Amino acid sequence: MTVTVRLAAPLRAAAGGKTTIDFDVTDLPQLANQIADRYPELAARVLRDGAFGRFVNVFIDGEDARFLAESDLRGKRTVEILPAMSGGALAPLPQHARREEHEVYGSFIDETIGIVARQTRDTVSFAVGSPSREALDLVGADDLAATVLRREGATALGYGITEGEPDLRDVIASAARDRGVAADASSVLVSAGALQAIDLACRVYLRAGDVVVAESPAFANALSAFRNHGARVLEVPIDGEGLDVVEAARRIRKLGVRPRMFFVVPNFQNPTGETLSLDRREALLALAASYDAVVVEDDPYAALRYRGGELPPLAALGGAEVVSIGTFSKTFLPGLRVGWVIAHADVIARMSRAKQTMDSSTGTLAQRIVLEFHRRGGVDAHIGRLRQLYGEKQDRARVALARELAGTGISWNDPDGGFYFWVRLPRHVKARALLDVALQEGVAFVPGDAFAIDADHANALRFSVSAPTPDRIDEGVRRLRRAFDRVA
Repeated sequence: MTVTVRLAAPLRAAAGGKTTIDFDVTDLPQLANQIADRYPELAARVLRDGAFGRFVNVFIDGEDARFLAESDLRGKRTVEILPAMSGGALAPLPQHARREEHEVYGSFIDETIGIVARQTRDTVSFAVGSPSREALDLVGADDLAATVLRREGATALGYGITEGEPDLRDVIASAARDRGVAADASSVLVSAGALQAIDLACRVYLRAGDVVVAESPAFANALSAFRNHGARVLEVPIDGEGLDVVEAARRIRKLGVRPRMFFVVPNFQNPTGETLSLDRREALLALAASYDAVVVEDDPYAALRYRGGELPPLAALGGAEVVSIGTFSKTFLPGLRVGWVIAHADVIARMSRAKQTMDSSTGTLAQRIVLEFHRRGGVDAHIGRLRQLYGEKQDRARVALARELAGTGISWNDPDGGFYFWVRLPRHVKARALLDVALQEGVAFVPGDAFAIDADHANALRFSVSAPTPDRIDEGVRRLRRAFDRVA
């Protein structure tokens, strides 16, 4: 009898790029033997001592083989082989082929930015999720830096406190209280951007083998941080209301795991721009509490809402332990690398000790420039100008996408804020193939599969409107249409 084996994306290269393979077998041992005979490279990744190894999960017509009483495949149609947990480690190569180095995961987002930077032709970049040049010019950075140095001299260039400048911690705590979060300076640690804050959360909460539930697609750099700390990532899809909490609960039960951490970008998520609804915020906290898991909310875009009413932070709702992460990178100056963590004081103390092995303290001058900006007042007015600036860009992009991509089968969502649209291509068009041609046409974006481990987002892309001017947005979408017509 013929059984079709479906392979998860990370395993396909070991089978010559095939997604499915047919075998004439009657049970799992026969299937293992056939794989060993016909696909030795695949066998090296999924088999141990002639049987399916602990680094893979095998599903027979949707049922986990570990919970079946027998391995009989007669009458079965499909066997799925995938890494143990979505994002779990693949089985290592045999001993003779191993390298001593452990794998380190990076970010294809940053690689894409590098690719764009190396282009010699004029390129409209929808690839970067950073403030525009116009937004940076609004800050008056030269005057802020000059004022700090003139007033404080060498003191502003010395070592600082690991937890951060006390006055800046007060500023951050005060802003959190305005959003309903119970915070004071003792519950704040200033970090070198949000990414360091995420890494510190990993160092404090995760141990090798722990399970992190994350959105899919998700912030790619966070996924890499979890994997670099040895965690297994359970990818859960998102829709127009953000993370599908019901589906998360179903997958957790099916796999029989106990999550240690849930990670979400609740507002205008990177990469999709979607926002976690209030009902799902409450449901997520309840689900996390049921497993005694921590919720990490990475919230860099909350201030950049252009339509609709603000939703409360997860940390303001209660019901589970929440670590809140934020940054001045999206609304002030990203090059200063100043972010923060808000958590229980004992967690902050542990993070502080971990940070002392990384950089001792976030840059003193950078912190004091941020503090000077806030001391002068006008932060609310500055955020208002940013909302107008980026809101106009988002509107321009909506119109340009509708005008230029009509009739192509391409679709996109409609976020209420932030920097991103999530663009879906027809099934026969892969975003990475489109990117190659798009660069030739002078336009760039980040392919969707950069934001996942095992989940399939190959037919989607992140489209960021923050950097280009409105006129460049129009031109970039025209170039994107030309590229699509070449590959469609």
